[in-house]
Amino acid sequence: MRRMTGMGISFLATGFMLGCGGVEAPRAEEVAFEQEQSLVACPSGYTSVPLWECEPLAAHAPPCRYGGPGYYNVLHLYCQSGTDFYDAGPTGTYACGDCF
Repeated sequence: MRRMTGMGISFLATGFMLGCGGVEAPRAEEVAFEQEQSLVACPSGYTSVPLWECEPLAAHAPPCRYGGPGYYNVLHLYCQSGTDFYDAGPTGTYACGDCF
């Protein structure tokens, strides 16, 4: 798990608001359902913050199996308390398509 500073939080919030290009973000109820099925969770006293991240993908690698290298969107669950913000890991929800 990686810990982030306040500056990292503002970059993530900006990225979340701008979204990933080329892929429509899922509706809130879809994200909530997927989080219930997720293997990651925040401990008691932390607020769950789902954020999409754009990650590189090698040629022919799952889950998108592009013919050449590319990128795809992965939903990560971040946990936030009054003084702490960290990445609990990917939820297993992803979207193939362009992102930046």
